[in-house]
Amino acid sequence: MLINSQRAACENTFRAISNALCASKSCDVTGIVAIACARHGCFVPNAMVDLFKSEQQKNMDFAFIRAIDILGIDPEQGVMFMYDIVCQYIIYLLERIGYALPPGLQIDRAIGMFHVHAHKEQCFFRYAPSLIPGAGDVSGEIMESNWSILNGVSPSTCTATLAHRAEVPPKGPTFRG
Repeated sequence: MLINSQRAACENTFRAISNALCASKSCDVTGIVAIACARHGCFVPNAMVDLFKSEQQKNMDFAFIRAIDILGIDPEQGVMFMYDIVCQYIIYLLERIGYALPPGLQIDRAIGMFHVHAHKEQCFFRYAPSLIPGAGDVSGEIMESNWSILNGVSPSTCTATLAHRAEVPPKGPTFRG
């Protein structure tokens, strides 16, 4: 597994993380993490994880490992991992989950074009998808579009039990072929 740098370029405190820590004590789940194709927005089946009281790396680690396993990523193909706080997430990735990754997997990393501007300047030049060879023309913000549709059901699931919340079907556009 190859990761170029093991140092965080950015040490900003991000509002999303601190806001999640302020969540109601009565909530079992404070959010979800999911893996989706950055170009097409298709969610990876069984790579969605509940968050409990904050965005913890172990939750994202599990979703990332599941996605690589389910998609059958070939180490020669590599993977580009786009995440709003990838500059901090990637630091100890191999120590946390290196044993579960395919040997020789090249992990390129990026921060979506909207979120990268909230980071320090060096994060822009390291992680902006438009500056990464092979990334193509992708903004890296497809999850924001996906969440905007799913946010319509979030008020009805905020006070639901864990079992009921898991059974609520998402309400979004219906596509017919």
